[in-house]
Amino acid sequence: MISSRSFSADAEPRSFSAAPVSHDSSTVASPPWLLDTLFRNLSYDLEQVADVIDPILTAQNHCHRTDWYVQGIVSDERAFLSTNINGDRAIQVTLCGTRWLLGQSDRCTVALPLPGVADCHAALNFEPGPGFFLTDLATVGGTWVNGRRLDPAQRHSLQDGDLIKLGSLRFEFLQQHCDQPVWDLD
Repeated sequence: MISSRSFSADAEPRSFSAAPVSHDSSTVASPPWLLDTLFRNLSYDLEQVADVIDPILTAQNHCHRTDWYVQGIVSDERAFLSTNINGDRAIQVTLCGTRWLLGQSDRCTVALPLPGVADCHAALNFEPGPGFFLTDLATVGGTWVNGRRLDPAQRHSLQDGDLIKLGSLRFEFLQQHCDQPVWDLD
């Protein structure tokens, strides 16, 4: 176990213990693995990495209501998340996928060790056509989007800037579509 600082949307940081970052497909990568994960997500395509790095590094600047965010990034119909929800506020990036769990459990892709957050609180999903959506996993405290409580197992389509509340944590959902430039070699 490594020691890190805890976080709260409304309080000063405090101490907690966190499991070290591993590199299986269900976990989040943190620097120095950030670039390695981006290259893996984008099939080692330098142009695609260059297209997504700026939105990842500047996501915090797009938060208007909280300091915390989860950003859904789409590049060539592949999706992954970046977030700063951790004790160090470091940028973390998930591997590409279509479903990420949010909650206190170390089985969750985005770990949220805060009061009122269930072990597996919500699922964030991606489908190429409809985009990102959030589902409450029948939690006591519920999952809230823009002040509206979601019914358990209800899929809620997310929009850029949506305010999400899980337990005592409030964060913004950001979306970034990074289309690879088309080069005409003729």
